[in-house]
Amino acid sequence: MNLLYPIGLLALAGLIIPVLLHLWNVKQGKTLKIGSIALLGENSTSSSRSLKITDWLLFILRCLIVILLAFVLAQPFFKKTITHTKNTGWILIDRNQFSTVYHSNQQTIDSLVNLGFELRDFNLGFTPFLLKDSLVKNDKTNELSYSALLRQLNKQIPAGYSAYLFADHQLKNFDGDLPKLSFNLIWKEFKQGDTLKTWSTKFLDKSFEVKSTPNVTNYTANQSQNLPVVKVAIYDPTGTDAKYIKAALAAISDFTNRKIEVKNWNSSLTNADVIFWLSEQPFNSTLKAGVSLFTYQKGKILKVNSSLNLGEELNQNIELFQRIAFDQLKGNAIWTDGFGVPVLLKKREAELNHFYFYSRFHPNWGDLVWNDQFTRAIIPIVLDNQNTEEFGYEDHPADQRAMDQQQLIEAKINKSTLSTSTTNQELDHILWFLAFLVLFIERILSFSKKTEHVKS
Repeated sequence: MNLLYPIGLLALAGLIIPVLLHLWNVKQGKTLKIGSIALLGENSTSSSRSLKITDWLLFILRCLIVILLAFVLAQPFFKKTITHTKNTGWILIDRNQFSTVYHSNQQTIDSLVNLGFELRDFNLGFTPFLLKDSLVKNDKTNELSYSALLRQLNKQIPAGYSAYLFADHQLKNFDGDLPKLSFNLIWKEFKQGDTLKTWSTKFLDKSFEVKSTPNVTNYTANQSQNLPVVKVAIYDPTGTDAKYIKAALAAISDFTNRKIEVKNWNSSLTNADVIFWLSEQPFNSTLKAGVSLFTYQKGKILKVNSSLNLGEELNQNIELFQRIAFDQLKGNAIWTDGFGVPVLLKKREAELNHFYFYSRFHPNWGDLVWNDQFTRAIIPIVLDNQNTEEFGYEDHPADQRAMDQQQLIEAKINKSTLSTSTTNQELDHILWFLAFLVLFIERILSFSKKTEHVKS
């Protein structure tokens, strides 16, 4: 027998209560009626005490109640070994794809069904179905990733079962690495038609031709598009933060094949499209309409242990170590900290898009510049009114990239079968029944003792 909470046995200290009640036994004297008191001496009052247990059965019952309650708190259980047959398991197939999967894997599926495997819909709930019902499509569409479904399957599939999964390896169906599995998974890859897909799309004012295979997705920009050069000026008197902005701008230029001209700020660059003013000094120059001006805010420096939220599409765990105290400036909050307080504020001023930054790019202030979302976060500042939600096109339905085979292998259990498993058999319901039964008997005996005492 094992105990889930051994500390519950401390309740056994309550045994001292029935022990004291039964050891401290005070006997009262009896009154004797006689006809004459002439021969009696002076009256004296006396009582008899003895440290001796009486009513052993009642004493044992009361101790047993305390012991049972202590074990209920400790929650005892037995480990039970269950033996399974080697052919016990599930066949997991998306009901909406069953006819196609069955056509190419009929012999394998029929053999597994004959061996006792159950057909299950590879969808939320893993609903069972029969071969005769397979032509009826499921009305539900699968909105969960394979990673989420396998995490749920870890909890739902009976212990010791094996699972044959007929599904593709496309990367778009995963939301990260696969979980470590507690069952034997045999993944039969199901490839849906042609593995080469092409499509056209537009992003950051440029058109792209896309080719996707299981290994890679390539984007080729249409070279015939003549877009104006983006002129960027950077002012950084310390020379420490500008290098991070320049690296992000180079990444944007490489990806979009759009020329971005970067120069250090001087008073002659008032015609720049974007200005990064990485200083607490006030910016006093007159700029043309439509310029994006990014400035460091001046104020009290706060040490914080928070995170930086770049928006729903860019939401990652980005640590924030320091920030400038917010001064209640009115505007649109672009980035916020973990408490929802603005860190980057956008305000329209005299036909300018002014970005007020209540922190710094230096790594001493946070790890934003080391995060892979930093470049995406800079795009709306450099290329105004651009939506970066589809940056990289990872979520396109025609994306053919596949999960690395090594990741699938590492998630599996390296056993061909699982013939035995263990389960915990809880005993608390039995202990509660015994405790109530003993309490009932103890109350009956205690009541009978009181009745006898009254009669005597």
